[in-house]
Amino acid sequence: MAAKEQILAAAERLFAEFGIESVSLRQIAVAAGQRNTSAVAYHYGSKQALVEAVYEWRMTTVNARRLARLAELGDSGSVADLVRALIDPLAATLHAPELDGEPGWYLRFIAETLWRPPFEAVGNTMRGAEAESVRLVVDGLAKRLDGLPAAVFGERVRLVAMLVVTALADRERRLQEPEPPDHLAGLGLEVLADAATAILTAPWVPPRSPSVPTKQGST
Repeated sequence: MAAKEQILAAAERLFAEFGIESVSLRQIAVAAGQRNTSAVAYHYGSKQALVEAVYEWRMTTVNARRLARLAELGDSGSVADLVRALIDPLAATLHAPELDGEPGWYLRFIAETLWRPPFEAVGNTMRGAEAESVRLVVDGLAKRLDGLPAAVFGERVRLVAMLVVTALADRERRLQEPEPPDHLAGLGLEVLADAATAILTAPWVPPRSPSVPTKQGST
């Protein structure tokens, strides 16, 4: 593994395990086996740039898998199909190839970026090439749910993204337990996919405007 990739792998693990704000670039360099403890700063400049580099490193592969899935679906995919196209390529990172298929750290890393401004790597890089497949999924969902007000659709997509990332991160963590729960293998990802689909497709009833009470005795 090249030095830059060793740094990315070490950063991913330490950020996921201890939190982005708690880990220094020096600690990452040591964990990556770099003799020069300034190696991370030399290659990436800042922690923000390193966070985005980890995201791009993993998402390039996820993006390619998802684009292939979307190509198979064409224009015939349902909301449920698009939800699986969102979930399954990301879930494939649960077992990292460089760890011989053992549970990895990427999903917990992504979960960390959701709660740690300004390290919101997902939001900051959504316009990048590696996020093309996410944009296509969202566009496809918008076409199939065109009866929803734009604000409602946007909020539902945000909730689904948070649900998918945090649920997969929790699954990744539990797979590393000495005795992973048996149901993780049995249920697969169906429960998560069903929940995400339900959020997107639930009937929308606009809330009533609150009535303004009148003063007792007024006319």
